[in-house]
Parts: sequence; structure tokens; C-alpha cells
Amino acid sequence: MEKYRKALKENKLKATPKRIAIIKFFLKNKKYASAFDVYCHLRANFKKIGFPTVYRNLDNLTKIGILTKFELDEKNLFYYGICAADKGVHHHHIICERCHKISDFELCNFESLKGEIEKETGFLINHHNLFLKGICKLCQESMGGER
Repeated sequence: MEKYRKALKENKLKATPKRIAIIKFFLKNKKYASAFDVYCHLRANFKKIGFPTVYRNLDNLTKIGILTKFELDEKNLFYYGICAADKGVHHHHIICERCHKISDFELCNFESLKGEIEKETGFLINHHNLFLKGICKLCQESMGGER
């Protein structure tokens, strides 16, 4: 938890009870969640919390790298998950479509494709972000190896 308090301080954000509760929610669940999921969880402890407050905090935690935000199923619904990698460490995310667990991984072979993509598209690529979807090992085992 200290790592996250430090990140808040370094980014001139106070470690408010609501921000800490959001971080703890994601650390405990280790799964992605919608803003509504977070809102429902926080309402149990914060009687006077509004949806805009939740969105604002999720956005701030995403901007400083504590959370990662992504869209699933292209339905304009955004989900969040804790980003375990240290800020500044190049990494990507893989998401289990069954249990919704998010894992970070640093393996990246993008540089070998970059030139080819630039040649084909005419773009000069400055950054990339990748997230993969699949079925985690535990879910595969519970499914009896089914795919």
C-alpha cells in the first residue's frame, strides 16, 4: 500500500479515504471492475458518495499509473484494474475472459514489427499499448482443459 501512497504524493494527490478505498478494492479483488462496481462497493462505507466522485478518482488513479483503463467488447464500457507494474516500466496487460483477472507482463517483441507496420501504414509509431484477452491457467483447469 505504501507504493500507492507514494505515487499519490509524487503526483500531488492526497491519499484520501476514498482513493485508498478504491486502491484496496482493486488490490483485494485482483480483477477488473466497472465504475459502477466500484461505486456500489464504496457506497457501503461512504454514505455520501456520488458517481462523479468515483469517476474522477478512477480517472486520476489511471492518469498516474495506479490503475489501467480499457474497453471490453467495444461497447463503450470502460473497466479498470490495478496495475502492478512500477510506473515507467514498459509492460502490457492480459485479461481472463472468464474470471476477469488482470495480469501484467513485460515481454514485448513490438520493435520487430514496428518497421513493418510503419511501412504498411505510413505512420511513425511513437508509443504502443497492448492488452490481450484469453483464459487464465486456473480457469482452464476448472474447465477441464476445454477451450
